[in-house]
Amino acid sequence: MSHITQRNLSWVSSGTPMTGVLVADEHCTMIRPGVVLAPNMMGVTESNISQARKIAEKGYVVLVADLYGYIPTTAEQAAAAMNALKDSPLERDRMYASLTALATQPEVDHQRLAVVGFCYGGHCALELARSGAYVKAAICIHGTLSTQHPAEPGKIKGKILVLNGAQDPFVTPDQVGIFCHEMSEASVGWQFINYANTVHSFTYPKANVPGKMEYNEPVSNQAFATVFLLLEDVFN
Repeated sequence: MSHITQRNLSWVSSGTPMTGVLVADEHCTMIRPGVVLAPNMMGVTESNISQARKIAEKGYVVLVADLYGYIPTTAEQAAAAMNALKDSPLERDRMYASLTALATQPEVDHQRLAVVGFCYGGHCALELARSGAYVKAAICIHGTLSTQHPAEPGKIKGKILVLNGAQDPFVTPDQVGIFCHEMSEASVGWQFINYANTVHSFTYPKANVPGKMEYNEPVSNQAFATVFLLLEDVFN
């Protein structure tokens, strides 16, 4: 029987001390695949740790990544931190540092790594893959798709999965078209799934802004099932 536990994990990124949360089954002694969880703009929170526990229950070691070096206390503070980091060179550095911190843990198989991101973290997951980092899968869940540095052919190492709300007001049809063209030109294995009648933050139980950000339990369950199928595929 699994026993999922969590502990803080610290590392340094570009001179900044970072502290994330490592989530895993403490009863398992096997070397296991590792998954970086890039959180929404609020950073390392109980909500994001809960998502990590769901993934860890499938037999993976999951690191909830710290991207800011601190935990925002308000949505306004989080938005400011996110906007300062987004699309900057430091953003990819922070993601790569998180991946390295996970890969160097003794219980993690450094040849079997993936990244899963939610909302802002979904954007970060795609940026890590675009950078050429060694991940077998990069999964973006209700995240934005635009980038300042589109993927170059042959640079993305693993598979790409995007799970999107078809009515997400933050992801326009133009963005979807540009992203799909980018992935095709990059010659990678990719999937883009649109969930009908679904808006932003559909996996986040506290999302309750009608027409913009709403939790959708059936779609959330479908999304996680799809994530688990891809992880099983790339790790086996």
